[in-house]
Amino acid sequence: MPRNMFPTTLSILATLLILFPSFSNAQYKPPLFVFGDSLYDDGMTLYNGVKGAGAEFWPYGETFFKKPVGRYSDGRLIPDFIAQFAGLPFVQPYLLPGLKDYTKGVNFASAGACVLVELRPQTINLKMQIDYFIEMVGKLKQQVGEAQAKKLLSDGVYLFNIAGNDYVTLLQKNVKKLPLSNFKKYRHLNMIIGNLTTHIKTIYNQGARKFAFQNLGPLGCMPSMKYMLNFNGSCVEEPQQLARMHNTAFASLAKRLQGELPGFKYSIYDFYTALYLRVLYGTRYGFRESETGCCGSGNYNGDFTCQKKGTSFTVCSNPNDYLWFDAAHPTDKANQAFSKEFWSGGSNLVAPYNLQNLFT
Repeated sequence: MPRNMFPTTLSILATLLILFPSFSNAQYKPPLFVFGDSLYDDGMTLYNGVKGAGAEFWPYGETFFKKPVGRYSDGRLIPDFIAQFAGLPFVQPYLLPGLKDYTKGVNFASAGACVLVELRPQTINLKMQIDYFIEMVGKLKQQVGEAQAKKLLSDGVYLFNIAGNDYVTLLQKNVKKLPLSNFKKYRHLNMIIGNLTTHIKTIYNQGARKFAFQNLGPLGCMPSMKYMLNFNGSCVEEPQQLARMHNTAFASLAKRLQGELPGFKYSIYDFYTALYLRVLYGTRYGFRESETGCCGSGNYNGDFTCQKKGTSFTVCSNPNDYLWFDAAHPTDKANQAFSKEFWSGGSNLVAPYNLQNLFT
């Protein structure tokens, strides 16, 4: 190459980096892979072949998207905000027809999902989500090649919210036999923790290293739980106890996995405390109503009639006043607040790392 051409070549490369940011490593964003239930489902359930499944009718989506988009909220979910904070587009559901780009991440979460397969056999349970993930890994390797796929899987953040439905189903099946015996509680807990251990290791063995977990919220505060158990008050204690037991056991599991698996890093967001405080002290956090759902029917709007055709339900005029959008799912406003804490909160809220740390 002639000497006088060298500066010109550098100028061309610099111009390309400006015009086409994908050439620059500075524009590289680790992907986000999402697993869980309806709190994280951004449309997966719409494609699982079960008629009537998914948040597909008004008033879901009314605040942000202005139409139903498969999310159980009036707007965005926690994974939507996390993707935004990370500089990523909204992560698409894996079963979305025509989805071919997996480099930004994928959402596998689906409404009703449990850890224990037998509890809700018609849903896309966590085992199925893991199977889909392994299938996706193969497609990713075809898309970008083995080496780049390995980097994306290693750099990616794996976001989880799961197991709430396992405990809700246990209570539903024993609603006339409460309180549960300690034997039944711990047997259920141990099966869930055992299965979670297996699934996390499966994902780790595919190359995952950075995991983010939202712990179980205060199950007894959900309008649906109070409706089911015919309870008047802020929160039912037995579901609360189950959630606390699970969260303690899971925190121990995550710490143990960190010691066993080289390179394993994790974040646990204390969703239990974050949501519980907002239920008890809603006005302090900007919510005029923190116990009754915006949409639904029955006591606390705890009956899951929201969006159901042929049933009668009420819808509030301003979801931003509400902590709960329906019988079990927070509003867009609440999800944004939780996401900010998950992303950049201190160690009293999210530890040992927050999500911002995991994405760097």
